Amino acid sequence: MRARNERHLASLLAPLHEAHGATLSARASEAAVAPPPEFTFREYSVFLLTIGAQIEHSLMVQYLYAAWSLGGSQVPEERRDAVAAWRQIILGIAKEEMGHLVTVQNLLRFLGAPLALDREDYPWDSGLAPYPFALERLTRSTLAKYVIAESPETWPDDVSVAERQEIETLAAGTSGSHINRVGVLYKALIDLFKDARALPVSAFHPETYPLQASWDEFGRGYGKGARGSSIAGTEKTPDVLVLRAASRSDALSALSAIAEQGEAPSTRGATDDEASHFRRFLNVFRAFPKDGGWEATVAVPTNPVAPGLAAGAGEGQTAIKDEQAGLWANLFNIRYRMLLSYLAHSYSPAGVSGLERRQGVVINRLFGEMYNLRAIASILTRRPLEAAGAARAGAPFQMPYSLVLPDNDAAFWRLHLDLIEASRNLLSRPAISASDGAAYAASLLSLDAAATEEMALYATAADVRTGARRMTGALA
Repeated sequence: MRARNERHLASLLAPLHEAHGATLSARASEAAVAPPPEFTFREYSVFLLTIGAQIEHSLMVQYLYAAWSLGGSQVPEERRDAVAAWRQIILGIAKEEMGHLVTVQNLLRFLGAPLALDREDYPWDSGLAPYPFALERLTRSTLAKYVIAESPETWPDDVSVAERQEIETLAAGTSGSHINRVGVLYKALIDLFKDARALPVSAFHPETYPLQASWDEFGRGYGKGARGSSIAGTEKTPDVLVLRAASRSDALSALSAIAEQGEAPSTRGATDDEASHFRRFLNVFRAFPKDGGWEATVAVPTNPVAPGLAAGAGEGQTAIKDEQAGLWANLFNIRYRMLLSYLAHSYSPAGVSGLERRQGVVINRLFGEMYNLRAIASILTRRPLEAAGAARAGAPFQMPYSLVLPDNDAAFWRLHLDLIEASRNLLSRPAISASDGAAYAASLLSLDAAATEEMALYATAADVRTGARRMTGALA
């Protein structure tokens, strides 16, 4: 499926009549020469940041799904520590992608643009995406795809010609098409932000700085030297970057930091404390089993979808048919939507007690949903895909019907309350309350009940403030 945004990308994508394997790098140097028709430079920068947000969002969920597939009773006992370390490494990279996503939202705010939290559902591809989006268990082929997507323009000397050829061959077999380097998009953005003729000071909105997400809110113990891992070999990850911008130099520093964390070749070697995503994926690729002698992952499906009113799944998707697994999959989608809604709410105008609210209820709930998604994903990988069979279910990560977000504080609180109610309706069903996840379901119901009471008070207060502003406006 061709994305509608590709018609604006002549300055980054090779012309359509050229080989399908052409990459973004073919025209990256022209990025700041002239924007495409229909764009100003500022709008073009917003456009590219929006694409960057979509890519970071897509990478984050694909890495999470791959990491959650690692482990299981089939892993030989002597291999379990290594597999646990791989899981932590890839989860760390996914957390860092979350930081990239949040930083891109900050840069959008800095340009006076709306948030960009949407992404396409699978199966989906475009000439700009690193590779066709797919939720897949971790294999050498998917690892090869991740290595190339995060690779630098010049690969380090310790990668031999033969090894690079193996990686490229495996990646091409999995993706079915070209693979783009993510770093090329950030190079184009850096070129734009450097050019004061393209983006003069008047294009920036430093007054949004207090409303941008901060590391204090989202870092949560993931800084250098305190990266939250107790698994041997993973003590140095993740390093979540959440960067704000009040000036051109701030924006350039943020874009450069994202690019470097992804693709830096780490020529100091594989043991470099600040290893990039490229280096970490390469290390796992080198250690991953390739002889078929043992299996590192659970048999989760490719592109799982939760059951709905329509029977079956679309092309390239795998329907979850087990009743319990289907309900847990629906619940996963609701909690995923909650996470996106909390993230968007954290950027809303502060209001009377906005700072307290933003740093309290909403941010805490956002982090709570990260743990809820992990817990529900674990339950899904223990459930069968169908009533009988060895295949397991998996976390669907399906996007909500809409990400058109509320335009005021009161509407955000009502959305959160609606989603909690939808979740409660599923958690109360006997197929869940009597399942092996019953204890977790009961705990989640209790936490949601407390959150409902607290949020209802905030919603009422927000309604009062909104009504007062409308009354003031009518009397003016």
